[in-house]
Amino acid sequence: MRYRALVLFVVLMALPLAATALGFDLGAAVDWMRAQGLWAFCFTVPAHILLSISPLSSDPVALVNGFIYGTALGAVANGLGSMGGAVAGYWLIRRSAEEISLPEQFAKLPRWLREFPVASPVFLIGVRLIPLIGGDIVKYAAALYRVPFRRFLWTQAVGITPWAIFLAAVGAGFSFLIGQ
Repeated sequence: MRYRALVLFVVLMALPLAATALGFDLGAAVDWMRAQGLWAFCFTVPAHILLSISPLSSDPVALVNGFIYGTALGAVANGLGSMGGAVAGYWLIRRSAEEISLPEQFAKLPRWLREFPVASPVFLIGVRLIPLIGGDIVKYAAALYRVPFRRFLWTQAVGITPWAIFLAAVGAGFSFLIGQ
């Protein structure tokens, strides 16, 4: 399925609405998560890391983090989850991948980005900023092309930060809109 990540994103965003329509008290669930304070990070951050490692998008979890924690703490949870997933994915791929063909993934990139070498900070940051697929492409490409870990780490931090803040703000906005 070509738009698998988009379909997953829409379905996950619609789940709270469907659950509420079926009688689930979403407000009570959100209140319970908020009452756990930073302990709730013990659930949401590992969930974010697991989705970041997988080929699925972790953006729905990032939106939920904003919904539960608000923009500031949601951005922190998103940053921790995205960086944890990027680091874990990088090392898993680097240690286990023998030979993977990336031309199909690179073909999805904007033409101007394809001109840069994979190890270039412009490539690593620019691709990371592409919604839904950028993090996976960078994670695989950096590991397979043996980009030095420190360069991978700092470029991911630069690329993750604005997206983490944006998704947390959108999630917090949803919370505000429905009065949670």
